[in-house]
Amino acid sequence: MNIQSNYSLSWRKRVIQMLLAGAGFTALVFAAACGGGSSSGGGGNPPPPATSKTQVRIGDAPVDRVIAFEVTMGSPITLTPSTGSNVTVTVGANRLELSHTAGNTEPLSVVNAPQGTYTSATIIIKNPEVVYLDNAGVKHQFPSSTVADQTVTVNFSPALTIGATAQVLSIDLNVANSLTFDGSGAVTGFNFSGASFTFGAKAVAGEAEQEDDSGELEDVTGLVTAATANSFTMTVGQSGASLTFNTDANTQFSDGVTDALSTLNQIVKVEGATQTDGSLLAKEVEGIENQNGAEVEGIISAVTGNPASSLTILAQDGIGSGMDGTKVGTSFTVDVSGASYKVSKGHVDLGGTNLTFDATTVHAGQRVEVESTGSVASGSITADKVKLQQQALTGTVTATASGSFTMTIPADAAFAILSGGGTPSVSVIVPTKADNRFGTIAVGNTVRVRGLVFNSAGTFTMVARRITTP
Repeated sequence: MNIQSNYSLSWRKRVIQMLLAGAGFTALVFAAACGGGSSSGGGGNPPPPATSKTQVRIGDAPVDRVIAFEVTMGSPITLTPSTGSNVTVTVGANRLELSHTAGNTEPLSVVNAPQGTYTSATIIIKNPEVVYLDNAGVKHQFPSSTVADQTVTVNFSPALTIGATAQVLSIDLNVANSLTFDGSGAVTGFNFSGASFTFGAKAVAGEAEQEDDSGELEDVTGLVTAATANSFTMTVGQSGASLTFNTDANTQFSDGVTDALSTLNQIVKVEGATQTDGSLLAKEVEGIENQNGAEVEGIISAVTGNPASSLTILAQDGIGSGMDGTKVGTSFTVDVSGASYKVSKGHVDLGGTNLTFDATTVHAGQRVEVESTGSVASGSITADKVKLQQQALTGTVTATASGSFTMTIPADAAFAILSGGGTPSVSVIVPTKADNRFGTIAVGNTVRVRGLVFNSAGTFTMVARRITTP
């Protein structure tokens, strides 16, 4: 192999490292399809290809009856560049839960990615597991034992290109294309294929124009493990992603944190943006609990009392004392008798609305974050705060008006089952700032909406953050 071939192999290895680190993987062993070698003679070495700072994100196009979807993407993974030989990589296991990202993508890392064009990826899926509701509203876990590994090739069409400026690389798992069901709504198997994954790359947009696929950072929650006067590093939820955020004179701190240094060993929530150089900027930092407390996110399956004295939630994500991967998909009993209520609005525009979330309006089917000063290891939580969180609903449009529409949720969706059964109607408010990727909405359309769901005496209103095709 000549000098040029050696450098071609070298930059392909760095591409693999970037993608796997970004998806939460740890590369262990590299093995190129072509063998090693060296060349003799002068002439010097050609320079390696230029790189771009790239933020890698992962998301989920959900099935509405699925509460939690966990998967390990195992070794080897093979990426194919537009020219040259494939490279195979052996990686360590890393468990990912994706349902909590429904209708959104979650940042996993920021890396230096070699610029270039790539045509496909081959992935091994290990130990997928799903928690879902059947048509009767009964929770099930599938499978009860480990299923066989499955190898999937994802062809990029068009080819994936890492450009010359800071980039966002998005990986979406389509759950509907990855599961099979029977007539009763029971999951009967996994059906991973190239259609299960969508890869995309975009240049980081200007701060005012950013969305999740172009640099927006919304509702990122984790435990801060290191801090300086102008930055902090946090471990995010159950993904284990390690992200470093810069702060500046305009960063707003609240709820017990006053500056970057004060975030150390605290669970915090960050709203932010990606800067033009690809680094992460925290615009708002909210203290949640210290490292002895915990935060759990999930869907409410039952409410006891009015005003509420306790909730039952199906956990999707969380971090802190007693929270680990074994708790994902399980039920928690939450004592809310002394809790305060708040709306975690993120980038949802609530201006002009008069919607409330409190102990008298909290309702089964809503997605919430529960904060506790103690451990959640026992499966029960004493909450000091309950926060309404964004969630994704899919429905059929039955009426439209200026700045709003009404949609009907299918009876087999988890929201319909948990919120009272039937086919609930949801009024959707579409603020001017909402990210409408669907286009013109008409009666009969089926749409997916991500936003905040409010309840008033059993009537549901959703304020949209993002609207897409299902």
